[in-house]
Amino acid sequence: MTKIYYNPNYQTIKATNSLQQTDMVHPLFIDELYIPPVTYIEYAKDDHKDHSYYKCPAWKQYWGNTFVVFNQLDISFKWQKEDGLVYESSFPRNRAADYIYVQEGKIGSYDSGKTKTAPISYWDHLVIQWAQSMMFWPEKPNKNLWVEMVPFPELHHKTGMELICAEFPLGRWYRSINGAYKCWATSVDIPRGMPLYCVRFRGASDNSYELERWDDIQPPKEVQRKFRTNQGIKNWLPKKSWAMIKDDVEEEKCPFEFLWK
Repeated sequence: MTKIYYNPNYQTIKATNSLQQTDMVHPLFIDELYIPPVTYIEYAKDDHKDHSYYKCPAWKQYWGNTFVVFNQLDISFKWQKEDGLVYESSFPRNRAADYIYVQEGKIGSYDSGKTKTAPISYWDHLVIQWAQSMMFWPEKPNKNLWVEMVPFPELHHKTGMELICAEFPLGRWYRSINGAYKCWATSVDIPRGMPLYCVRFRGASDNSYELERWDDIQPPKEVQRKFRTNQGIKNWLPKKSWAMIKDDVEEEKCPFEFLWK
């Protein structure tokens, strides 16, 4: 079984502009308050245990390797379809990026189509990113490891938000994960404790994984350095960084490995 460590982090406005580039000591992350990720089977057992497919080994293999990540803070907002403007919210709209980041749309005085760095105009649906993030890294180096973000099955039905799925090579690229969404409903309400998305891992020889929270307040210094370095590469080489990590050579598996199992 491959152990994957995780550490929650928060992309607040202040933290994003700091040396660490993120907040790893946010009050929401203390053990008494933080809602940790769990396997989908553990979380949704009561919804499935009486169905015919529940004992299917293929179904259990898939969802046993799927971990649910939860919302830590009540967040709600309303937006208008004609121009993508968020006009009502449970949070101060002049500090919206402490809660959600609007990628395609408007909030307060901010208009995604008028940013100086990478203007993206609104088209039919509000597109946002959640400020709550997660850092994942393997206990042992393995360039073959990948992480994938997949929707929680009921997310779209309950919230009107569609997760924008993604994956990247976790063993070669340390970066924070946070949910990005296309909003279909114009009134969105995400209470604390609601699943935001799921993560899945692949690349280990036995395709078996466990998640464990790092036992210190912050990740090891070398892990933090890798996260900062990779973010810097993404910022300075925005159209080249993906090719660099994709072209990195995966670790070759010994053809006689089965002899030692």
